[in-house]
Parts: sequence; structure tokens; C-alpha cells
Amino acid sequence: MVLTKKKLVIAVAAFAPFTVMANEQGSSNQQEPQRLQTIVVSAALTEQNIDKAPASISVITSEQIERSAALSVADVLQKEAGVYNYNSGQDKIVIRGMQDTSGSYTLILLNGKRTSSSGAMWRGNDFDWSSIPLNSIERIEVIRGPMSSLYGSDAMGGVINIITKKAKPGEIHGSVFTQFNRVDSGKGKNQSRYGFNLNGGLTDGVRFNLSGDAYNRDAWYKQQTDASAYFVEKETTNLNGTLNWDINDQQALDLDVNYNKDKRPLTQDTNWGSQEMEMDRTNIGLTHRGNWGWGKTEAYIGKETAKIDDYDTDYDAPQKRHYKQDNLIARGFTNFDWLMNNTTLGADYKDQKITDPISYTTGSSKQKSYGVFVQNDTHITDAFTATVGGRYDHFDNFDGKATGKAYLAYELADGIVLKGGFGQAYKVPGPYQLDENYRLVSCGGSCFIRGNANLKPEESNNYEASLIVTQPNWNFNITAFQNDVKNLIERIKDPAPTDPKFPNKWDNVAKAELKGVEVAAGYDFSDAFGVKGNATYLDAKNKITDKDLTERPEWMANAFITWTPVENYKMNFGASYIGQQMLSATEELPSYTTYDVTLTSNLTQNLTLDYGVKNLTDVDLKDKDEGFNTKLYGRNYFVKATFSF
Repeated sequence: MVLTKKKLVIAVAAFAPFTVMANEQGSSNQQEPQRLQTIVVSAALTEQNIDKAPASISVITSEQIERSAALSVADVLQKEAGVYNYNSGQDKIVIRGMQDTSGSYTLILLNGKRTSSSGAMWRGNDFDWSSIPLNSIERIEVIRGPMSSLYGSDAMGGVINIITKKAKPGEIHGSVFTQFNRVDSGKGKNQSRYGFNLNGGLTDGVRFNLSGDAYNRDAWYKQQTDASAYFVEKETTNLNGTLNWDINDQQALDLDVNYNKDKRPLTQDTNWGSQEMEMDRTNIGLTHRGNWGWGKTEAYIGKETAKIDDYDTDYDAPQKRHYKQDNLIARGFTNFDWLMNNTTLGADYKDQKITDPISYTTGSSKQKSYGVFVQNDTHITDAFTATVGGRYDHFDNFDGKATGKAYLAYELADGIVLKGGFGQAYKVPGPYQLDENYRLVSCGGSCFIRGNANLKPEESNNYEASLIVTQPNWNFNITAFQNDVKNLIERIKDPAPTDPKFPNKWDNVAKAELKGVEVAAGYDFSDAFGVKGNATYLDAKNKITDKDLTERPEWMANAFITWTPVENYKMNFGASYIGQQMLSATEELPSYTTYDVTLTSNLTQNLTLDYGVKNLTDVDLKDKDEGFNTKLYGRNYFVKATFSF
């Protein structure tokens, strides 16, 4: 415990100079610049000041995404406090240590609507993270910690709300871009991405947004002589379109159509096997929004269809398999003010069907669920807000479950907010985890994980407290959190396996505790020079065995320097640290640090060039320890050109 306190002191001290310098700067200025508020919608389904919202939230802007030269949403998210990309060749975003094979603890929203299918699928697919064109994104709201009381079962770890750009009446805007990445070692070095975004007003009441991109990645072999690919070949195509119709001053309709094609050609990915996958997914949704005298309403209905062809030599015959998933999602809510309260009241429904004639004994798995929820913000004073919320969920094959939330936010002074609260979370097992005949390929293809019909839903009680300081040219926040999880589902050794090829099964870890601290700070010395960073400490334990939960880094940190030495030329330097983590009860994986450099040149008013290098020091995880299941590209160079109009 002494060591933990010492580490915590080091983390806070590392960011202390930012606050000291900020105080000195504030006392010397004659006139302070105006402090702008950041508005978010994910924490209460209505607009709120991010500092006072009843959750731990950070926002990633479109400029940050563009300058990062990221190749997927997951690339962007992994730089946030409390967020870890468990990339095993497929991206899995983990928030505050809530991790499983499919990454299904994190709910993905597109403009507030569910777009996540990974929780129901197999083998931890990352289709969701590559399905949204990056150039269509206005901002990403990242909620760290559970939001089950508002969003239900899938939000046990956190929520990622991706908000796309909105068209303005009477204006046409757009951009086109092309990007090329090349690794400087091994074989299969190239990656490319290109796309477009176009939005505008067709009439005074009708607007549109159309975006698309394509990404191509060679199979990368770390050494020229390697027989198996470290990263498999990948080809994705995405097309997203939205048509907005303002019927009158009170009502509007949105039609959303999204298409994603993800192809991974036949590649030898292990020394003993090969795999091939192709996925086609279509999302169609209709939203009605009302702005009435007494409040606002929103109603949504959407249909998601995903078809997957999957071939893997690790499978028993047949090695080529076909899957299909159909989701029908409906959601409606209202938001209104009364006296000193703001209330959100709503319900949602999900009808999910997975067709898998090989793995499921009945050929398919079906699950229907519905939930009703309410959340109320009471503005006791201008500075003090109390939030309470509750939700009831019902699933076909589980008893109904109620979850609650209570949160307080108090503005101590202008730009200084103290907030915190308690929330409950609840998550039902995935269909593949419940079916004893469903055998999930694991151990690099050398073994299988067997389903367990006796699994119980996971439940948790969550606590957090934050101090947030936001000033015109600097900011600082620190959050302490603790998640007490009951029935956490983990892969375990089967004590009595019926077949040596199936040594593992899913089971409920009786009790787990995940607690830690997140710190973030930033300081702008001038318009031309700024620094920011974040650090996360995580202590994740099985409370029955008192052993660390595996593959969850104890420490993570990110630091960034932005410098504009001359007009129209910007330099960005970044460093990311992943600390030690346990691979098993007795084996520890070492820490590592990667460095990125990004340069931006505004060649003309409309043409921007981004270029640089990622993983500058060429960190190789396999050289550090053969036990790493996560993967990292070697040193790679990139160039990106964007033309805006």
C-alpha cells in the first residue's frame, strides 16, 4: 500500500508544474482571455457543460483527429486517460480495465444511436472501430466509467459517442484526403487511406451529409523471412449518409444510411494456420426530433444487418463458415424542465438474432430486451447540481434488473468544479459465452474456450470523485474511481475438461475490484506553444485470490507538445507509456514507451499536408517479451494531404 501511495504522489507531482506556471501566468496578465465552455450531450441526452456533467467525460475534436493521422477511431481513443487499446491484431478499446475477449464492455454510439455489434459476435472482431469515416467526425465524446442507468447493459465499462459533422443551410462544404503509411522494416510495409466528406443545404429546410473512405493494409511480416503475418491484410470501405429535413420550427426528421465492407483476404497468421474474413454491414435508421413548448422529444428506429464469411484452418470441419446478425433497435425519450429540475425520461428496445448454423445447436441465437430509464438534474443553486437516475432492463433469458445512479456537482469558484457519485452497472453474458456447444478459438488457434450455460450476469457498484480546473490557458483534473464487480466473466482453466483440446471455459470470477486514479493537465504558454498530458494508475484484482487481473497495465501515460514556430507550420510531439502488467498469476510483462512526431504544413488556404513518423524508436514487443498478446507496428512513416472547400 505504501508503494501505491508513492506512485500516486509521483503522478500528481508530475502535473503540478502546470498549475504552478498557470498561477504565475494568471497573476502577470492584465487581461485574461475568455474561458470557453465545452458542451456535451452523452451524459444526460441533453446539452451540458462538460465540467458539470454527471460523468467523467473527455472530448476529442475533429482537428485532433485530422492532425493525428490516425487510421481508425481506436487509434485516436488510445491516447485518452483511462483508455487502453488491447490490439491483438484487432482493436479492442478497454476503459478503466473493463476488458474481455470481444471488447463488449464499451458501448459505441453514432450520433447517440447504437452502432455496436461486436458484443454478440465471436473472436473479438473490430469491425465497429473501422466502420466510420474519420473525416466525417465532428467530435468524439468519451465517457469513462459505467452508464448503465442511461444506456443499459453494454455500457458497463464506458460509452464512446461519435458525433458527425452537421450541414449548414445555404452552404456547401467538403474535403477530400489521401494518406499513405509505410513501415521501414519487414515485408508488406504499405498502408493507404483516402476519402471524402460533403455536406450542405439543398433547400432552407433540407440538408445532407455524405462521407466515405477506403483503407488498404498489406499483410505485415516483421521479418522478411517470416512465414506468418504479424498483422493480416485488410481492406475496408465505408459510406455514411444523412438527410435532415426540418419540417417546421418544431419538428425534424433524420434519415441515416451507413454501409461498411471489411475484407481480410486469406493470410497465414500463425505458424500452423491461416484465416480469411469478409463482412458486409448495413445500418438504416430514422429519427424524429421535436422541440415543443414544454420540452424536447426524440424517437429512433433502426435496422442493422451484418453478414460474415469466415474461414480458419483452426476450425474443425467445416473450416469455412457463414454468420449473420440482425438487430432491430428502437429508442425514444423526452427531456423537459420544471421548477429547478431537468428530467430525461425514455425507453428502448432491442431484438437481436445471430444465425450461426455450425456453432449453435439450434442454428441461431435470439435475444430480445427492453429498458425504461429516467434521470433528473436538480439545480439546487447555480453552482450546485444533484443528479439521480434509474433504469430497469429485462432480457429474454434473465431476470429483470434495476440499476441506479446518484451524482453531485459543485462549482467551488469560476472554472473549479468538484463532482462525484455512485452508479450501478449490469451486463448479461454474450450468446457465445452461454452456449456450451459454442467453441471460441483461442490460444493462437491451439485451443478452444467452451461456453458455460451457468453463467450469471455481471454486476458492479462504481464510485468516482473528480476535481476539475478549467482556466483560459490551462486546465487540470484528477479523478479517483473504484469499481466493485460481482460475477466478472473471465476465461479460466476448466478443472475437469472433457477434451484436452478444450482446456478453458468461461466462468464468473466471484469478485473483482478495479480502482485507480486518472490525472490530466494542459498549459498553453502562448498561441504558438502548448503542452498537455494524462496518466492513469489502475489496480485490478480478483478479490477471492488477491491476484492481479491479467493484461491490464498498472500505469499508462501520454504526453504531447504542440509548437507552431512559424505561421502555417505546426509540430506535434507525442509519447505514450504502457506500464508493467501481469500475463499470468506469476509472469509479468515489461513496460514500454513509444514516440510519435507529426508535422503540419498549410500549403494554401485549402490544402494541408500532415507528415511524420510513428513509433520513432521502433519498439518491438516480441523482442521485449514473447508473451505479449498485444501487437504494435514497427517504426512507420506517413504523409497525408487534405483539400478543403
